[in-house]
Amino acid sequence: MIRPDELKTDEPLLWSTGTGTSVWALFSAIVQDDAETVYRLVERDPAIVRCHHAYRTPIYFAVRENRLAIAEFLLDHGADPLSLAVNDSLLEICRDRGYVEMERLLAAKLLSIHNASPRGNPVAAAIRARDAAGMRRLLDAEPGLLHAGDERSNQPIHWATMTRQLHVIDELLDRGADINARRYEGARPIHLYNGDYHYRGWRDVPGEIATKPREVLAHLIARGAYVDICTAAHMGNLDRVRELVEEDPSLANRVSDYISYYLGSGSPLRNAAATGQREIVRFLLDHGADPNLNEEGIAPHGGALHSASAGGHYEVAKLLLERGAYPSAEVESSADCLSFAIMNRDQRMIDLLLSYGATRPTQIMSYYGDAEAAAVAFAADPSQADNPEALANAASEGKEPVVRLLLEYQPDLAKRVSVAGKTPEITELLFAHGMNPSLPNWLHITPLHRYAASGELGKARYFIEHGADLNARDEDIRSTPLAWAAKFGRKAMVELLLRSGAMPIHPDDPEWATPRAWAMRRGHSEIVEVLQKAEAGALPTPPGLQEYERLAEDILLAYRTGDPAALQRIRSHTRRAITLEQLRAGVRESLEKEPGEARSVEEVSLERARLLVARWLGFGSWSQLAEWAER
Repeated sequence: MIRPDELKTDEPLLWSTGTGTSVWALFSAIVQDDAETVYRLVERDPAIVRCHHAYRTPIYFAVRENRLAIAEFLLDHGADPLSLAVNDSLLEICRDRGYVEMERLLAAKLLSIHNASPRGNPVAAAIRARDAAGMRRLLDAEPGLLHAGDERSNQPIHWATMTRQLHVIDELLDRGADINARRYEGARPIHLYNGDYHYRGWRDVPGEIATKPREVLAHLIARGAYVDICTAAHMGNLDRVRELVEEDPSLANRVSDYISYYLGSGSPLRNAAATGQREIVRFLLDHGADPNLNEEGIAPHGGALHSASAGGHYEVAKLLLERGAYPSAEVESSADCLSFAIMNRDQRMIDLLLSYGATRPTQIMSYYGDAEAAAVAFAADPSQADNPEALANAASEGKEPVVRLLLEYQPDLAKRVSVAGKTPEITELLFAHGMNPSLPNWLHITPLHRYAASGELGKARYFIEHGADLNARDEDIRSTPLAWAAKFGRKAMVELLLRSGAMPIHPDDPEWATPRAWAMRRGHSEIVEVLQKAEAGALPTPPGLQEYERLAEDILLAYRTGDPAALQRIRSHTRRAITLEQLRAGVRESLEKEPGEARSVEEVSLERARLLVARWLGFGSWSQLAEWAER
């Protein structure tokens, strides 16, 4: 591992438990199999078992390095084996590497502690497919499945709720399901009426389903679901909030077990603020609620003001600020208060936040391309421009004026990033300022690894042409970029890397981490065939533009008509089980991001579909993709 700057300080981390030095010490001890140091660090700070850096947790390192005793200790002391998985679950890591004992330990702990196992998967799949008859057959044959969680601990009642099937909720309750059943992280059905992070109601519930989230919520309450303080707060039920606080005054300032971005989780104050419940906000503040209460991993300075700002609830925001809310609070992956007010063009809210001293972090200003504000900030304090994350954000989002401004103040900043710009011009600008095409991150993952996994051919091509190491091996999955492409089913990328000189077999590859081993385990038979031929000395021929032309036509056809054959061809090409709703949502989101475009997304042209294909493949335009394909 390469020690990140954030883990070189004794200060508490912003987005994680622990300090920088203690988290690094814990990760290092696990990798070195130093169990005594692990035990000592956890005894000193029990919360450190929940720490992470870049979404990598102690239990991830323990499983990755096959540290059986340490893994069991962490799990018994509250480590979360299901959240923050990057690319692979912990069980997948075991299966890929042949860690039989570790897999057995994880499976036993997941079942005994979290009620999570493959046993619940068939019922979950039937409910998601809206196959009530199939669900009944399974439950009739094995009644115990009614309370069995799937691999993420979702019981049937959770899936019935997230998929908005009121009749299935009723049938499950009639069979004896628990309307207040808890998942591994504390979520109950009443918290999942609009889905969760993995199954998002707005994205994954079929568009033709008429049942709205609030109808599901009302139905659950009518059937006897327990209304907790967070739910009462976002619903505007002051009487219920008052009743609960009178029973237990600590509830006013307590974060729920379930912490997510969704209503019903986190703090009561955030829930009330999110829906503009001013009187409930006032009541909670009067009874000890802290507007800056840390919601671990999500909102380190509290989420109430952020929610009020995003929702345009001026009076609530004003009240929170008057009571001491931090005006520049950020929420993980969701910007800060001021940024949301700016995005909403809510000048009244902007003025209010600024009057209390709100500022935007450099990396967020850069992400949104606020060159004017950045220029003022850098002129007042040039050190603010010394921010590699800001440069990476501006480059990847295509904010060239901010990129140039950062480089004007910090000419060597490009040497500390390695990222493709949204346009070729930005990428070339970064290379001209000394960007290293093979600069690894803390786990030795290079840009070429990332682009190999995502299938972004255009970005990979730029980095290869500038000398990227084709055979670099990362520390995460011990693999080369070619192996990453094989693992993630990126056939065109596999072919590009082979034609560019990547080695199909590297003498130092672990047996389980070769490109062909990844392709075989993941079921990518076409890639296995390409790699076998390459091992015999036969390189693949370049694809023609027609392949991508057909993909653009299929996207257009599926988007407009829902044609199942076109959708299946898109799935085959992308190697993703994408639904029609997900495809349409992705197309709409891409269109809405384009400046100057008409806001009507019903009139998607072939030209627009071609641009989407080019962007998916890492090119700035269809013409750039065409040029590459012809070459």
